[in-house]
Amino acid sequence: MKRLGIIFICLLFSACNSAVPTLRPETRDVVFDKPAVLPPGAVRYCWEEPMVQLEQNGPGLDSDERYYRPAYVAVREVKQGRWRPCRNVPSEVKGETKNEW
Repeated sequence: MKRLGIIFICLLFSACNSAVPTLRPETRDVVFDKPAVLPPGAVRYCWEEPMVQLEQNGPGLDSDERYYRPAYVAVREVKQGRWRPCRNVPSEVKGETKNEW
């Protein structure tokens, strides 16, 4: 009985003192030296940014002269953004894709 009590106490203290290893996430930088190989017939597309124009509109009455409108800046889209085939340029050897036409 005494031996069982000693074993129980030893197990109790050894279980409390055991350190559980914790996993810490590691951050790794992944760098590709060359671009992915495109299969024959595949086309790489580049995003062409939209062209916008900012217009300053002053305060005043609307065109029907019914209500007052405060000053604001209007964003007018001159040309929509679109995907288009990229042009192959020498910088692709370095792993970059230039958006040149």
